[in-house]
Amino acid sequence: MASAVKQLEKVLLDEISLEAPEAILERFRHLIRESGSEDERIASQFLVSLLEKWGVPYRVHHPQLYLSIPKKARIKLIEPHLKEFVAKTPSFSVSTEDSWGSGELVYIPAGDDEIGLEDWFDAEMYRRLNNLEGKVVITEGYAMPGKVAAFNDKGVAAAIFINPGQNIHDGICTSIWGAPDLDNMNNEPQIPVLAVNKYDGEELKKLSQTGKVVLEFQTQLEKGWFPCPLIDILIKGTEEPEKYVLLHGHLDSWHVGIGDNATGDAALIEMARIFHKHQDKLKRSLRIAIWPGHSTGRYAGSTWFADQFGLDLEENCIAQVNCDSPGCRWATSYEYMDWMSEVDEFCQEAIKDAVGQASKGNRPVRAGDYSFNNIGITSFFMLSSSIPEEILKEKGYYPVGGCGANIEWHTHEDLMHVVDYDVLVKDLQVYITSVIRVLQAPIHPFFFTKTVDDIKQTIQAYQVRIGEHFSFDQAVAEADNLLHALAAFYQRLEKLSDREISDPQVQLANKQLLQLARILVPINYTRQGKFRHDPALDVPPLPDLAPACELGNTAVGSHVYNVVQTHLTRGQNRVAWALKQATSIVREEQSR
Repeated sequence: MASAVKQLEKVLLDEISLEAPEAILERFRHLIRESGSEDERIASQFLVSLLEKWGVPYRVHHPQLYLSIPKKARIKLIEPHLKEFVAKTPSFSVSTEDSWGSGELVYIPAGDDEIGLEDWFDAEMYRRLNNLEGKVVITEGYAMPGKVAAFNDKGVAAAIFINPGQNIHDGICTSIWGAPDLDNMNNEPQIPVLAVNKYDGEELKKLSQTGKVVLEFQTQLEKGWFPCPLIDILIKGTEEPEKYVLLHGHLDSWHVGIGDNATGDAALIEMARIFHKHQDKLKRSLRIAIWPGHSTGRYAGSTWFADQFGLDLEENCIAQVNCDSPGCRWATSYEYMDWMSEVDEFCQEAIKDAVGQASKGNRPVRAGDYSFNNIGITSFFMLSSSIPEEILKEKGYYPVGGCGANIEWHTHEDLMHVVDYDVLVKDLQVYITSVIRVLQAPIHPFFFTKTVDDIKQTIQAYQVRIGEHFSFDQAVAEADNLLHALAAFYQRLEKLSDREISDPQVQLANKQLLQLARILVPINYTRQGKFRHDPALDVPPLPDLAPACELGNTAVGSHVYNVVQTHLTRGQNRVAWALKQATSIVREEQSR
C-alpha cells in the first residue's frame, strides 16, 4: 500500500506544469486585487475560467465581508518647523476624513522588538505608558493590534509606527478576527494610526527627543460590508469522499502582490488541475478555497467559511493547509515553516522526500488564515519556503510576514521580479507530497504523543515560573495519564497501517484521531469556545495557564494576585478536563 502511494506521488509530481501558473501571474501582474474591487472580481473570473476549461468542480460564494480600505494618509510637521512626510494608514485605523488632528509628539521606544512583527507590550512596559492623553505617540515597528490597543487605552490622539525599511508596509491594526459579533464589535481601534518609513521616522524621533514637536495628521479609509468572490473547489475522493483536506490561500493583495499571494493562487489552481486529473485515484477528498478579505478584513474570507461550514468542518475536515507566498526568489530554505506538533515528523519527512531538504516547523502564530483553531483542526504550513538566514544577513533584510522573506512584502514593489519559477516548482512538490499522503493514508498521520509531550513541557515550564504560588500537579497528572494511554493507542494503530480505509477498526481509529485534534488544538491555541474566533493577538501555548508567568511579580495577597489565582484555577480545570476527555477517547477500544 505504501508503494502505491509512492507511485501516485510520482505521477502527480510529474504532472507539474508552469503553463497555468505563468498565465495566472502574467494576468495578475496588471491587477490590484483589493478586496471588493473590480480587479479582484476579474482575477477571480480568470481563475474560474481555467477551472471550467479543465472541468474542475467549483462554486463561487459571494459573502458580504466587513472591510476597511485605506485610501490616504498625511503627516504635517508644524513645530519646530514646517514639513510634510509620506505616510500610510493601516486598515481599521480611525478615519479623520477631510479633518486634521493634531498633538504633541512623544517617542515610546519599542525595546527589543524594533521590527515589531509581534505585540511587544508586557505588563511592566504597559504600566510605564503614562501621561499620554492627547499626545501623538511614535514607536518602532509595524502597527500590530496589541500595540494599537494599548495606545488606544492610554487616550492618545494618534499613533505613528516607524517601519524598518525604505518602504512603508501596508497592514491592518484591528484585533477583531474576521467579521465582528456582539462580543467584540466595540474592539475596533478608536484612534488614527499611521506609518512612516525608517528614515522619516528617525527624523521625527530625534526631533521629539530634542524639543517640543507638534504634528497634524489625516487618515482616510473606506469601511463597510462588501460582496467578495470566494472560490470553493471540491475534488471528491473515491473511498471516503465526505472526509477532506482543506487547502487554501488568499486571492486579494496589497498593490499587485505577486509574491503575496499571486504565486499562491497560481500554485492552488495548478494543484486543482493535477488532483482533479487524477481524481479517480484519490481515496479522500480535497477541498481548495481561495479567500478574499485576507488583507483588509483580517482573514474575513476564511472566517466566513469557518462560520458558514463550521459543522461540516468539525465533522469532516482532516487537516487544513495554508498556501501563502510560495515560489519567491532566493527562498530556498524550509527551516522556517509552521505546523502543529502532531504533524512535526510527518511534515519533515514529506519535505525531505519531496525536495531532499531538511526542514523545521515552528508553532503557528495567530495569523495566516488559521481561522479553524477554535474548531480544533490539525494544521500545517502557513508561509512557504523562505530566504536562508545567511542570505538575509548578507542583504541586510529585516523580518517580514510573507513573500518568502523578500522585503517587497506588502509594498508597491511586490512585482514580477519577486517570482522564481524553480522555487515555485519545489514548493508545489512539497504541497502535493504532503497533501496526497494525508488523502491516501489508511490512518491519519498525526502523532499526538508529540503534542501532549509539548503540552506537558509547557505546563512544567509555567510551574517553574510560578514557583510555589500555584500547583499544576493536576494538569501534569492528566498529561501523564494521556501519554500512557497514547502509547498503547499507537501500538494498536501500527497493526492497522496496511488495512483499507473502509475497515471498521481503521474508521474508529481515524475518528479518535480527529476527536483528539478537536480537543487538544483548542486548549493549546485558543481562549474562546468552539465556533468562536479568538482575537488577532499573540496566543501563548496553553493560554489559560500562561498568566503563571506574571504571578511571581505580583504582591502576595493583593487583589491582582487573587484574581490570577482564580484565573489559573479555572484554566487548569479546562486543561485537565480536556486531557481527561482525550484519555477516555483513546481508551475507547480497550473498554469494548
